Order: sequence, then structure tokens, then C-alpha cells
Amino acid sequence: MSATSPLDYSAAEHLGGQLQTFDTLRQQGAPRRQTHHVDVAIIGAGPAGLVAAHTLAGAGLSVLIVEDGRFWPRGSFKRRQSWAARHLMQEQATRVMRGNAFIPLTSGRGVGGGTLVNSAICFRAPDAVLDQWVEDWGLDHFARDSRDALYTEVESAIGVAPTPAALAGQNARVARRGFTRQGLKHAYMPRNAPGCIGCGTCQTGCPTGGKATADLTWLPGALRHHARLLADTRAERLTLNARGHVTGLIAHTRNPDTGEPLVEHTIKAHRTLLAAGAINTPILLLNQGLANANGQVGLNLRVHPTCGVLAKFDDPIRLWAGATQGYYAHHPDDPEILLETFSASPDVFLSQAARTGIDTSADFLRDFRFMAACGLLIRDQSTGQVTPGKDQRANIRYILNRHDQRKLTRGLHTLVEMFFEAGSRDVMPMVRKTRFFKSVNAAKDHVRIHHTPGDLSLYASHPMGTCRIGADPQTCVARPADGRAHHTEGLHIIDSSLFPTALGANPQLTIMAQALALSRRIAAG
Repeated sequence: MSATSPLDYSAAEHLGGQLQTFDTLRQQGAPRRQTHHVDVAIIGAGPAGLVAAHTLAGAGLSVLIVEDGRFWPRGSFKRRQSWAARHLMQEQATRVMRGNAFIPLTSGRGVGGGTLVNSAICFRAPDAVLDQWVEDWGLDHFARDSRDALYTEVESAIGVAPTPAALAGQNARVARRGFTRQGLKHAYMPRNAPGCIGCGTCQTGCPTGGKATADLTWLPGALRHHARLLADTRAERLTLNARGHVTGLIAHTRNPDTGEPLVEHTIKAHRTLLAAGAINTPILLLNQGLANANGQVGLNLRVHPTCGVLAKFDDPIRLWAGATQGYYAHHPDDPEILLETFSASPDVFLSQAARTGIDTSADFLRDFRFMAACGLLIRDQSTGQVTPGKDQRANIRYILNRHDQRKLTRGLHTLVEMFFEAGSRDVMPMVRKTRFFKSVNAAKDHVRIHHTPGDLSLYASHPMGTCRIGADPQTCVARPADGRAHHTEGLHIIDSSLFPTALGANPQLTIMAQALALSRRIAAG
């Protein structure tokens, strides 16, 4: 079984009978209360939820997906960061982690989830990580004799390939030159963007449909097999029988602009799957005290903290031209540090620079076309916790430990060296009180002095681990066989909240691979 071709962009839109939104229900004059009976209810239409819907509907089960965000037809996206923050991000891109640093944590929202706003990066999880998951946590679906086939199937379904050099942009070419001179292992980024034209606006929704997002790949097949999807529809609570088993959920379709409820849905399901992401999934459970007899729901948050470096060159770089993230390298000494180029619009870079104390915005914008950028992410050992907050917001606490601080410092030093090797004369690490430095030693010394969590201009976008999967019911929330909750029957979890540890690589491929494996077992059970 394979997903729809990544280039079959309009397939979901042509199956509107199974895909309903606030607008379609209002136009139909839908009853104010509806009851649905299905084999499987899925909460969340991101990569995990849509892979599961595709798999389970293809196996002949009746499936209903509930998604709080909107469905965006092709051509809907605006190439503005402010528009994307409002419409495509959880909490309108204001979600932050607090602890010993203030770290923005972005997550996608809408049919397609994080794939709507990610850079299409598709790394497999490192073998060492998966070996640990198999040995220590019992995740036999990632055993060495099966993981390659699982990843290969997902890669084929979503069109993963190295970024073509012609589309990678000058920013990638600069990094390639610097990494080569450093002697690092490096390559063009593997991405699921078979129709990419290099417009550099992945984070605001692909304007051409060139990125093979989950709504363009996995959703059409699910709809063809008669799955149904309710967009603009928030899952309010899970329903339980007298024995405390989950029997479905209550959800409301709301006006996406005002929040006014239109339809209340009572969904009765033999099995309910949580795929709302590593922040929203534990909040839904904690609000009702479910699946948490061991107190583990919401703990063990990992996020892949990131930081970056800017560099000025004599010739124009034009960061906004080319693939958003087109090149990468491995750190020479630490396999838990991954180096990745990145680009965004000038306002995003100026905002990040302002966090470090820069106050010469006019000079910054004047020179922006000559700037290159590269960042790093680490496989964090630091952990955080998610708890419900007020007004449907999340309280997220995360403490960056000294071990991970040292990783970030090492990564920044490597990037500083890379840019000077590539020919830059002015390099700026994104730390407190920064500026453009004209020597390697001066830039590295500044990082060495300003390396505490509060000094670093940190960012994160890969939440995971808050409902971890494993065989031990005392330390884990879900069972490794099929994601079934240890302490609440009728409930499965299939999203990134299951990850027992951080990956150390962008997670979308592993999210999809695990959802595929678990949903097949659910279908077989």
C-alpha cells in the first residue's frame, strides 16, 4: 500500500464529501448536534494522524479524523510570516518554554500539521538511537531487519530526494565550500519537495504545492477509502464507559475566526487514536487524568534546541532565494550535533538578531542580501514538562543542562570556523551582546563567554517524548506493540509524544514511519 503520488495536489480537494469544514457545514445547514459511529477516531491531522488514517481506512475500517485547524486548498498560503503565525502555528506562534532560558517552541496547525510549515527535511533516525529504542524500550518495529523497509516505504510515498544543487541557493553553496575545507561529512539536504522551485518560503506554507505535505500525500488515499475528516473541529474531551475505557470523544466545529461553535459532534469509536502532537496530546490526557496512573504524562519533553550563526560576504547571497534548508553537515567530533543551513525573510532574522541585543537595524537590513546563515540542532539530554495552562494554552517548562550547553557551544564554534573557511570576513554568532567579528578567535571567544542558556538565542520546533512508549508500565505511557495506553483501554497514541528519547535529527520521517508501523498493527488487531 502506498500513499498518493506527491504530485497529486488536488486530490484532497476533489473529495469534499468526506472532508468537511466550518464553511461546508454552515452552507449545508448541518444539525447543531451530530452523532458518528466509527471503528477508529483520530484526533489530529498531522503526519502521524494522516498516515494512520490512510493505513486504517485502506484496511477497511471506518475512520473519522478531527482537526482543530483549517484545511488549506492549494493557493491559499500567503508568503508572510505574520500571516503564517496567525493561521498555521499553534498559539499563533507565541508558544514558549520557560526555565533557565526563554525558548520559542513552534508547532504547525491545520490539516497537514507540522508538514505545512517545516522545511521538508527527511532524515532517518540514527541507527544508534533506534538500536537503543529496540534494546531498552522494546520497539521491535524499528529492529534492524525491518527499519530500512519501513523508512524506504515512507520515503517513496512522499518523494524524498536530495535537494538539487540548482535549487539549493547560494547559501547552501557557501556552506558546502566551508564544510569541504573543514573536512566534514556533508551533503545536499534530503527533502520531500519533488515540486520545489526554490522560493525559500517553506515556513509560511508552500505557495506552489511543491512540498509533499501530509495533506497532499496521505490524506487523499484515506479519503478515497471513505475516511472522513472534520476540520475546524476541536476535540474537547474523551468519553468513557463505566469501566473507564475510552469510547470516543466530544468535539465542536467552530468558526475559525471567532471561535463560535457551530456543531457539537459526539463520536463513538471502538478505538481512539491521539495524534495531536507532543504538546497537545498530553494536555488532553492531563485535563481528564487519563493514561497517567504512573504520573508520566507530560514529562520527558525533548525539543532539539537550536542556535545559529550569520556571516557577511562580499558577493550577494540572497538568503531568501533557494530551498529553505538545502545543505547539512555532521559535526566532526559529536554525532549528536547536526549542522543545517537555513533561510527566512529579513524580518525573521532581524527579530532573532534583536534578541541578542543588536540595535542597528538599518545597517542590518542594508547588508542582509550579503548574509549567509547556518544553524545547528542537538540531540538533547535536557528535559521539560508540559501541563495545561489557561485559555487552552500550554505551560511548558524546560531546563537546558550544562551538557547540552557545551554541545551548543561546540556547534557554534564549528559554524564560526566554517564561515571563515568559506571566505567570510565578518561572522556573528547568535548570542547575547553579539556583533560581527572579523576573526575566528574573537568570535569563538565571544561564544565561550556568552554560553549560558540565557545568553544563547535559542529556538526549538521538534517537541517529542511527553507520552513515551515502552514496555514498562511504571515509566511509559503507551505499549510498544501498537501504541495502546498502559493504563487506559480503548486509547492509542501515535505521534511524536511517543519517542522514548530525542532523535538528534529532524523527526517527520520517523513520525510517519512509526505511525505506519503502529497503525498496521492496530488494523491487524
